[in-house]
Amino acid sequence: MAPVSLSATSLLRPIPEDWVIRPRRPEDIPGVIALMKRVYAEPHGPEAVWPQETLMRHLEVFPEGQLSVLDGQGRLIADSTAMVVRSGKALEPHRWSEITARGTLASHDPQGDAFYGVDLAVDPEFQGMGLAHHLYAARIALAMSLGCRLFVAGARMPGYHLASDLLPPQSYLALVERGLIYDPTLSKQLRLGFRLRGLLPGYVSDPESADNAALISMEL
Repeated sequence: MAPVSLSATSLLRPIPEDWVIRPRRPEDIPGVIALMKRVYAEPHGPEAVWPQETLMRHLEVFPEGQLSVLDGQGRLIADSTAMVVRSGKALEPHRWSEITARGTLASHDPQGDAFYGVDLAVDPEFQGMGLAHHLYAARIALAMSLGCRLFVAGARMPGYHLASDLLPPQSYLALVERGLIYDPTLSKQLRLGFRLRGLLPGYVSDPESADNAALISMEL
């Protein structure tokens, strides 16, 4: 997959023409680790940051599925991780550590029919600029080129901690789905065309989501 100008897709929010999205390379790994520290380490602890050997393993298992965004100075400012699995496995109840083989992607199945979004991170300095939208567009295009029929993910629901004393997680998801509650992550994914499939209790350690996630999918 060659580098793509992020301003090339007119339906996406325009951003600088010299910013590119391309498959992650070995030389990007220090930048990915630094990005994950900025995004995850403070709320979730150092264990949320993948070590170099895990990121190298991703490139060995499914190189085209790991995408990075670089600005005009070559700084890595966003990154996403994905794999392919069987749809039956992706749509049944699961935890993040189970479906991703503890983040190693050893469970990647080239014969699978579901593209699974493992992780997506945007540098806090560049959030709100549409980079996640661009990464989703690139991932959807890749999934379709691979013949996948679904895009599946476990979506964070970081607004839930504000309502957890009043609502069980299933009720929170129903209200977000109807547009009656805005969730900073899930609401955006639903606007992209994902469909809510249910709740994944204990999906991953995430205090804001009370360790839950929403199972979402998109038909391709």
